[in-house]
Amino acid sequence: MLDGLGEIAEKIRSNELSRSELAKRLRFNSGKMEYAETLEREIVHPVLGTPISGKIAAVDAGIAGEELHGFNLLLMRTVGAVFTYENSRVASHDYFPSALPALQYDMRSGLDSHDVMWHKSLFRLKGELNCAADLMKKHRPAALLMDGSIAPLLSDKPSEESEIRPLYDEVVAGYKSLYETAWSGGCTLLGIIKDSRSKRFIEIAQKHSQNEPGFSHTSDTNFLHFMLEAGERTCAFSYSSSPAKHQVLKDLGDWAGKILSFYIKPVKEDRPLRVEFLSGQKTFSEVASLSHSLSCAHKAYAYPAVLIEADLRAALDGDEFERAYGGLLSKLGRSASLMRLRRNSRPFR
Repeated sequence: MLDGLGEIAEKIRSNELSRSELAKRLRFNSGKMEYAETLEREIVHPVLGTPISGKIAAVDAGIAGEELHGFNLLLMRTVGAVFTYENSRVASHDYFPSALPALQYDMRSGLDSHDVMWHKSLFRLKGELNCAADLMKKHRPAALLMDGSIAPLLSDKPSEESEIRPLYDEVVAGYKSLYETAWSGGCTLLGIIKDSRSKRFIEIAQKHSQNEPGFSHTSDTNFLHFMLEAGERTCAFSYSSSPAKHQVLKDLGDWAGKILSFYIKPVKEDRPLRVEFLSGQKTFSEVASLSHSLSCAHKAYAYPAVLIEADLRAALDGDEFERAYGGLLSKLGRSASLMRLRRNSRPFR
């Protein structure tokens, strides 16, 4: 245990120095090593920007909710933003299904603490997947960006006994449908993860780096902040070393092996982004060029403008849940099921 902030600061400084030195060695030796789990020989690649023309879309959802005495209530707004670019400038924009869609609601009773967590995540994912697939069919964008992964996470998968399991099955079917819609419609599907906590790249590098010290206690993006320069990316690699055995990817069938990733650093003053995509839609360089060009507009915030717009449109303000709760109160009166949990209704603070 550390006794004070001084010790914490010194430990952070020491860890960052170690990562920086390891990153330099890894770059220097990148052409001398074979990385069996990567799809390119060189570990670092330059990225060239590309002029953007045509429709680029993004989907995001805002969600709010509360666990009440008798049930769990969620409300969500899902929005797709569509930017039409001409010579890398936004010439026009549109929204799907509208600029301010109606809220969606879901209510479940009798959930335990794990089910409450799964319910919130899966309800959001289902809304985003349905919106993305419908947007593709209507607007036919050249590329569609998702805020986050293009695959379910381990934390999204309920136990077999959970009453939320059927919702997970719907979400898995939604992912497969999204892949098929993107593939058949020629739409490049990208997952942009702004704050990735994955350690997949670290695991690959550590395995092939002759037991170099310094890989422990770091995420991919924290380490790659020191390894990548602005305008560079890592090599592409598969989402999992064994997709058919992966606890979640195996549910995606033949699509599991097509999900690839790399990290990219669009600007000097911000951290790398994780980019996920489907193998075979575009070359690695084409995916990287598009991701870079969409994310380098701000010198200190590397993120696509169309995703920022979708996020702002989908966001719920703090009063929207209270209005929904008040609407239920007006219909049901002081129902026992509507009572707030004691931790959310303390009269003394």
